[in-house]
Amino acid sequence: MNVRELALEAYTQITDGGGYSNIVMNDIIKNNEMESADRGLLTEIVYGTISKRLTIEFYITPYIKTKLKRWQKSLIYISVYQIVWLERVPNYAVINEAVDIAKNIGGPGHANVVNGVLRNFERNPLRDIQKVKKDLSRLSIETSIPLWILKQWQTHHGIEGAGEIARALNAHPEMYIRTNTSVISREELLEKLQIDGHDVEESDLHPDAIKVRGGEILRSPFYRQGYFSIQDISSMLVNTALEPAYGDVILDACSAPGGKGLHALEKISTGHVDLSDIHAHKIPLIKAQADRLDLENFNVFQGDATTHDYSRTYDRIIVDAPCSGLGVIRRKPEIRYERTSNDIEPLVELQLDILNHVKNYLKPGGILIYSTCTIHQMENENVAYTFNKQNDDMEFDPFSIDALDFEGPFKQILPQEAGTDGFFIARFRKKEK
Repeated sequence: MNVRELALEAYTQITDGGGYSNIVMNDIIKNNEMESADRGLLTEIVYGTISKRLTIEFYITPYIKTKLKRWQKSLIYISVYQIVWLERVPNYAVINEAVDIAKNIGGPGHANVVNGVLRNFERNPLRDIQKVKKDLSRLSIETSIPLWILKQWQTHHGIEGAGEIARALNAHPEMYIRTNTSVISREELLEKLQIDGHDVEESDLHPDAIKVRGGEILRSPFYRQGYFSIQDISSMLVNTALEPAYGDVILDACSAPGGKGLHALEKISTGHVDLSDIHAHKIPLIKAQADRLDLENFNVFQGDATTHDYSRTYDRIIVDAPCSGLGVIRRKPEIRYERTSNDIEPLVELQLDILNHVKNYLKPGGILIYSTCTIHQMENENVAYTFNKQNDDMEFDPFSIDALDFEGPFKQILPQEAGTDGFFIARFRKKEK
């Protein structure tokens, strides 16, 4: 299969089959021998088409005159993405290959339909999005963010703020790695990676963070040796709020894939971290990461954070709660279409159930961090205030993020602030008896 056939397969698995984009893409790349340039093109087509789906729909709808099969529509969408956004690929080559793919899948009749739609689209100017009268509708088409999400952001950040968030989440995501400071300093790691030919630089946003350009960093022997992990800076900032101290016993209650709890463990030469997750199949993955990082004094186990009977009490607890994930849209673009407004209330109930359970295992004076990778007031500020109101023994506890010039008990990190994922962090302290 060539790149565009693979792109159609991947796109179909993600949009029709409910596959996670990162897992689908990793599997396809792993199972097909591809040059670096082809991997790049495949990734660009699949992620680009998903990210621009509502825009593509706006552009192509007038040219679709008959009912299409799902695979035909998908093939047309990935072709339109290439025609509009990939200038280095000639339009005739995109169309000809789409016709060949359609012929192989469905025969000449289906190929003629695909050819007709694409030829008609290609010879006409693009529809003007700016002629859409309603501000939110226009923004939705421009950014391919569904209206219900934009309405939520408009309510709390205004129309301009909603636009800034949406456009930032459509930007190409930066890649960061977290230095495993238990075995190497950031300066030493930076030097090793540069000598090895990687394009890397220090980040001012977190003392453990290194910005990476290029997608081959996981092939580095220094990754296998446990010198670093892949993690966005917004997620690293949980450790900034947590402030783990030597000798602390810490719980990462919703741990998979383990980044936040293992980050804490890297910072304490003594103490202990329990890493727990509800999904049994994720437990070996967390342990594998801990082993790769050559860490000690940890325990990984399955546990439902709403009911689990933990065997000890903790100095610090991390609750990186299940959430709508709207802050990581640029890394997992399919999330914007999979989530609906009906998902939010059950998530809020789950988040509060987790917080109200695990706080019983927090020592007096202990710190509880609540975090999500979303931008939704109901899941973030509302949950934080509700939890604080429901528990007389808990209180907000201020923390600082110098790089964001922030001090307070909770912080909604917006993607346009520093080019990170959208993230929310709140800090609580259990009152002394």
